[in-house]
Amino acid sequence: MTAEFGIPRAQLALLDGTAVEVAHTGGPEAAALRFPFASVTKLFTATVALQLVGDGDLALDVALGRYGDEFAAAPNGLGAEVTLRHLLSHTSGLVCDLDDEDRSVHGFVAAAGERDLLFPPGGAFSYSNAGFALVGRLIESATGMAWREAVETFLLHPLGITPAHLPGPGPSVPGPAVAQGHAVTAAGAVPVQVRVPAALAPAAALAGTAEDLVAFARLHLDARDVAHGALLDDDGVTAMRRPAPGAEPYGLADGWGLGWARYGSAERPWIGLDATGGGTTCNLRVHPQDGAALALLTDSTAGLALWRGLTDWLRARGTDVGAAPAGRSRPHPAPGSAPAADRAGTWANGTMKYRITGGTGAPLHLEDDTGARYRLDVDDHGAFSAHRVDDHGAFSAHRVDDHGAFSAHRVDVPEAPYAGRFLPHPEIEHGCLMQFAGRVLRKEVP
Repeated sequence: MTAEFGIPRAQLALLDGTAVEVAHTGGPEAAALRFPFASVTKLFTATVALQLVGDGDLALDVALGRYGDEFAAAPNGLGAEVTLRHLLSHTSGLVCDLDDEDRSVHGFVAAAGERDLLFPPGGAFSYSNAGFALVGRLIESATGMAWREAVETFLLHPLGITPAHLPGPGPSVPGPAVAQGHAVTAAGAVPVQVRVPAALAPAAALAGTAEDLVAFARLHLDARDVAHGALLDDDGVTAMRRPAPGAEPYGLADGWGLGWARYGSAERPWIGLDATGGGTTCNLRVHPQDGAALALLTDSTAGLALWRGLTDWLRARGTDVGAAPAGRSRPHPAPGSAPAADRAGTWANGTMKYRITGGTGAPLHLEDDTGARYRLDVDDHGAFSAHRVDDHGAFSAHRVDDHGAFSAHRVDVPEAPYAGRFLPHPEIEHGCLMQFAGRVLRKEVP
């Protein structure tokens, strides 16, 4: 299957109860390679944070300002309103990425505190790398160790995982070989340098094997052995997977805990995370009740298509591991029923800039910051209720149905549609926030 998608190297590991099956492609060396975990690193960081909560060194619902002046001095309210729970569940209101991430850890915290929050903490879900950089800083404050040392000491070594880290600025650190990424283009596969800024290491810098991911997954099963129970208590395991208040990752997953995304039914969900970075992909799914786990690592952006093919193959055989909810396929809006023109314009989340054009009788199109172009099919026939929560225009929105929801269809390449929605503001007719690809974007005022 990897040859069909043009993927040079890949690893697959499957845990079914107690047995682990492993497969790889790309020659004998592929079995020993470490692959970037990209954002799946966040699960390891969240686990260490919950270990410290269990030990009483951190608290989930204490304002960040209690952990030092670097948080308390933030002018955007970060120190007074945001908590560790908000950071772990992506409900802090922080942007996803900052303009310049090659900063010291202290400089990154200061920069995060200078950016306006997208919404009141706890009011919505918006995926944030910056938020997990701050989780890493809290871990450092609580342990007196650098994040890298803490995650190795408290988690990786006890799980029997040989640490591997992606390079950041400065000289390379000796360690196991890490797979080279590849971006698939019309001209073929182009090698990509995998690099993570030092401040974002807690969000995306770990690398390892598919077997390492399964070893980590065992820590989060319902039937855990004594050793795993000693690493993270039951309260921590439950908190990481229980849906957090305000965490509605529309179009990205069916729910979100303090680290894990949730897929499928509320009674028997799969938990996991999907990640890309530097021309590589990482997909992890765990079924805590059945003691099952599935991990796929590839060294190509084509790994996304391979993962979709694998999940489709499993679903056809009766096992739905939970792919991200897709946007609904809808017909083009009829003349006179197209979305309002005030949705057109530039929408921003930190460094992310999206441009929407059209409206007033014409279909809407969205172009993201990579140049990819989408047609938006919007449903404006439902209803939201929006409630003011303070005197400064802050609000909470409760989705009664799919009013303002849209499916985004690539117009240049064949891809499954993405889901998104416009979130209404009580003072603006059609709303000033957009949720797309798990991020909340605010419309820029000309």
